[in-house]
Amino acid sequence: MRGKLVSLTLFLIFQSSFISAQEVQIKGGFVQDSLGLGTDIHFWITAAYPAQMEIFFADSNANFSPFEYASKYYQPTQLRGDIAFDSTVYALQSFEIDLVQYLQLPAYLVAAKDSLTLFTPLDSIYFQELVPIAAVSDTTGLIQNTAYVSVTRFFNFPLFWIIIAVIILIVILVAAIYGKRIRRAFIVRRLKKEQRLFSNSFAPIVENLKTSPDQQGAEKGLIVWKKYMERLEAKPISKLTTKEILAFEFTNELENPLNSIDRSVYGRFINEELYKSFQALDEYAQHRCNVQIEYLKNGK
Repeated sequence: MRGKLVSLTLFLIFQSSFISAQEVQIKGGFVQDSLGLGTDIHFWITAAYPAQMEIFFADSNANFSPFEYASKYYQPTQLRGDIAFDSTVYALQSFEIDLVQYLQLPAYLVAAKDSLTLFTPLDSIYFQELVPIAAVSDTTGLIQNTAYVSVTRFFNFPLFWIIIAVIILIVILVAAIYGKRIRRAFIVRRLKKEQRLFSNSFAPIVENLKTSPDQQGAEKGLIVWKKYMERLEAKPISKLTTKEILAFEFTNELENPLNSIDRSVYGRFINEELYKSFQALDEYAQHRCNVQIEYLKNGK
């Protein structure tokens, strides 16, 4: 029945449409004169326009307020000489109870270098009441009771424990699958942070030794470096002598810098090139940090 109604509507619309060569006409309106709550009603729209242009009608994303889009039926474009004819019938629904409801829809005209939004005439449709609104809106006869009544709150403990169990299970699974990777990522992040803090505190010491080398500055720089290397290598380097430090196989390249610093700290022999030894310690610390990071990234 709906298909016959839509087809008949479009047929009558096409028969009544005629324009001159450069005129654009947008027409539209409701097929029915009244509507029921939540029932389908139909709104038709036609366009007659020069064939070299294009017309686009509103789609399901358009604003049909106060109505809601249900579906649509359209006829393919028809040509009569230089004039094109398009038409669409929308099936809409309304859940509003206003006695008169209005609607107009847009049509988008696209030419070679310009575009224009046109609208159908504003049309109205009447809401068909099943029960008079006045009969259900009159609350003067109701007995009001606004006294507060305390209601005991119910907590869903079974659901709560199920959620807790699921969360614990997820944590266990994540730890089992990604635990090592997550742990390595945190360690790498910590190493980078500690290396950055060390460089920020060690750089001013090296700069001071470059401008004014002295025994106290050299001793301070050596202590800062040893404490950082102790955390990095997990060995008691701050308590070891230079000879004991050089006994580690990864410290061979430190022999000259550490001996030069020892002469300044313990022998009070101040060398103008002392800062270069501390630069070597700084570079060595960065190198060992990078070695540790690469070791972790490779999953070892």
